[in-house]
Amino acid sequence: LLTASDITDGVISTAKLADSSVTSAKITDGTIASGDLASGVGGSNIIEMLSSPCNGTQVTVPSGTYTMPDITSGQDCTTSYADVTGSSINYTPPSGTTRVNYKFYSQISYDTANYHGTHVRFYLDGAEVTDARRTFYGNYLAGGFTFEYTINCGASGANTAHGDITSWTSAKIMKLQAREYDSGNQSQFHILKLFDGAGSSDVVVPTLTITALKDS
Repeated sequence: LLTASDITDGVISTAKLADSSVTSAKITDGTIASGDLASGVGGSNIIEMLSSPCNGTQVTVPSGTYTMPDITSGQDCTTSYADVTGSSINYTPPSGTTRVNYKFYSQISYDTANYHGTHVRFYLDGAEVTDARRTFYGNYLAGGFTFEYTINCGASGANTAHGDITSWTSAKIMKLQAREYDSGNQSQFHILKLFDGAGSSDVVVPTLTITALKDS
């Protein structure tokens, strides 16, 4: 570990560095990639973070370029499960990733009925991760909805219920599906519903964040 006592007058002496510990191959355009640093250096084990509003923009990170979904309208749930608009991404983590954190933020609200009931499922590569099931319920419930789950992609054995996989080297789709409880307990995504003391039909663009992590 490099400490302040190892630095004199802003200079790190060669004695403090192992031979060939830093090479030109580690530096591209003046940047040392996070994957070239030992876990914990800089106080973070994040390899990359992809985060953007779902407004159709393109985001480029070390693992590639991703086009975000473009949400321009609300989504009324039914009693059958359907993909939550904006929640789907076809992602390949960078080399060295051992965990992937999925985070989706959206506005969620009651629909025509006063009571709001929403059930949510999380899918990885077409299979439901049953440990990630969620229910949101309340009278006139409206507000920010955040779903978050971490996938272990360096597990010793696969476990669909946990979302554990042994490796992740090609693109896999992560997404949410949702349904309402019944016709008297309805739900809706992406609509503000209430604002400034009145009703509102404004669209709230969701945000999708994917973080690739490396265990120590």
